[in-house]
Amino acid sequence: MSLPRGVVRNEDYLGLKSELLRNNKLFVDPDFSPSTSSLTFSGFQPRISGIRSVIWKRPRDLVVNPRFVKAGLSRHDLYQGVLGNCWFIAGAAVVSTIPKLLFRCVPTDQDFDKDYAGLFHFNFWWYGKWVEVIIDDLLPTDGMQLIYARNRSDPDEFWPALLEKAYAKLRGNYEALDGGKLQDAIVDMTGSISEYIDLKDKSKIPNNLYDLVWKSYQMNSLMGASIHLPENSKTPEVEMTNGLFMGHAYSITGIASVPYRGNNIQLLRLRNPWGRSEWKGDWSDHSDEIRNISQDARTKLGIVIRDDGEFWIPFIDVLRNFDEIQLCHLQPDSLTSEIANDERKQNWEVTVYHDAWIRGLTAGGCGNHPYQDLYWKNPQFFIRLKDVDITDSSGLCTLIATLTEKEMNNKSSVAIGFDVYKLREFQRRPLDGESAPRNALILRKRSGVYEYNREVTRRFELDPGVYALIPSTFKAHDEAKFMLRLYTEKAADSGLLEEDDKNELPKPVKPLDPVKELFMKHATEDGHIYAKELKHFLRELSASEFGEAILFSLEASRSLVTLMDRNRSGALNFGEVVKGWNEIKAYKKIFEQFDKDGTASVDTYELSKLFSALGPYVGAGFTVNRQVQIAIVRRYGNRNNKIRLTDFLIVIFKLTLMFELFKEQQLKTGGNNDAASFTLNEYLYYTMYC
Repeated sequence: MSLPRGVVRNEDYLGLKSELLRNNKLFVDPDFSPSTSSLTFSGFQPRISGIRSVIWKRPRDLVVNPRFVKAGLSRHDLYQGVLGNCWFIAGAAVVSTIPKLLFRCVPTDQDFDKDYAGLFHFNFWWYGKWVEVIIDDLLPTDGMQLIYARNRSDPDEFWPALLEKAYAKLRGNYEALDGGKLQDAIVDMTGSISEYIDLKDKSKIPNNLYDLVWKSYQMNSLMGASIHLPENSKTPEVEMTNGLFMGHAYSITGIASVPYRGNNIQLLRLRNPWGRSEWKGDWSDHSDEIRNISQDARTKLGIVIRDDGEFWIPFIDVLRNFDEIQLCHLQPDSLTSEIANDERKQNWEVTVYHDAWIRGLTAGGCGNHPYQDLYWKNPQFFIRLKDVDITDSSGLCTLIATLTEKEMNNKSSVAIGFDVYKLREFQRRPLDGESAPRNALILRKRSGVYEYNREVTRRFELDPGVYALIPSTFKAHDEAKFMLRLYTEKAADSGLLEEDDKNELPKPVKPLDPVKELFMKHATEDGHIYAKELKHFLRELSASEFGEAILFSLEASRSLVTLMDRNRSGALNFGEVVKGWNEIKAYKKIFEQFDKDGTASVDTYELSKLFSALGPYVGAGFTVNRQVQIAIVRRYGNRNNKIRLTDFLIVIFKLTLMFELFKEQQLKTGGNNDAASFTLNEYLYYTMYC
């Protein structure tokens, strides 16, 4: 699938920014121009009450001191404008409850002061891969203020408006955001899979739903809830007497169980994306319950009595008033694993498959007459569940399967769904009209009705055993590409059922290591990576692992290659890259201990202590005297007596290499030649000027 317009690679952003700064110009996006074509599908002026025409302005034209981020990213920064995209604002608010997660989508290494060029970049997860969207900072206004997303309480902060513009560009225009699903926004910002729980039929709500929500919260799942509009409604939102709005999406930002008058009250914390208008019932800001609980309980709940759109509501009232709960489960990678460790939470086990329905080969349809025999031509996958859930007392295994159509132009072209069969015994060959009745114990355990949604998800609680999953389109011969993701609490074997006579269970199939996948993206055919490509690899990997890209220079990449390249080939293999990356993380961790103001730089007066702390990592005998430090400061320090992390990494790469070469030379000669007669620090001193 081709990427949507405006999506480019990271080096294009940096190159474009450098060119603009060199020519003293501000960016105007040729692919998303400040015109009506970026506002509506028709290209006509949108109808906005009280606004005769939309005027595009840069933040510097609206406020005296614009800032990209002030005092960190927060869900309270997000306020919905005149666009009907509460689902997107609510989704962004949910993601912002885990700041590290939002940092990956919203890089904070950009602002309106230093190196300002009128362009900004954001990262979205687009059908299986992270892509970058570059925008200019010309924003729709009424001539005086922003008309779409903004920070209402602090007009100087612009990350919400710029994030919304980047997402509008990804989707095609601003009108494309007018109405949507909260879970889609979360998926696009995190790479998670979405699941929704239908609450419309109150008689069918599962008794253990609170436990399911609590369990999902413990696994870092992101959540929201929405109330549907009546079919005959003539307005996009309708206020209810209890303060909630129909036709509206809310973020779920917290969950708690509070002792109250001899009972444990189950609560959810919700947030209205408008930043105002709250629930008026039990446990609302001005309720008797909030007034009567202890101060300790109020502190634990973080009660703030103000109309900021955030409120606690009993779970039973959520079930009574809401029509849907959305859950988005994070796909494990280095960042989400770090978050799970920070929060002492558990990660899902995930396997990902990319495949396609191809006419004449695998586009079998759902099995309706007269194409029932073609159904078995669809791609088929197996999964073996053997370990029951950690918290399950009934001996069952959770399987969350999600089928995503890789749709074009943001519009689903086919109706999709999938079936699940339990097999009496494993067979390597795909199921067919003869083997299915003989082998399958569960026929038609389905994802539900076929839907024109880009993503269809279903949660199953299954006995241990081997299962076959068959994704399909509703109509036979419909072509589309798809992605299938399988989430389990415990590790599970899975794979593709193929035409093969072997009936043994194959070895576990696991998703590709994210570091290995990124390495393969930049490496040559012989499995090596050179300094130029290494620079981009390190930038992307640091953005993925730390939530913010470290802008490695070519010099830093060359220094790392020189340090790790033991066979002097001029390039690194995967093992050498992993070793180098682990050293970078160790050096960065120590560096951050001395980075007191969080600016990714250290006062040069701290170099002596910093190198002392690094000694155990480099080796016994590693010392850096004052003369060497002077050489480092003169070459790599700035006028404010600061040394940046990237420059420090260059220094430590060079010093480490020279230290190792010095030791090798001493071992070879016993210290009896001219090179070995240098002291170590003399050797290092000259290194800084080479």
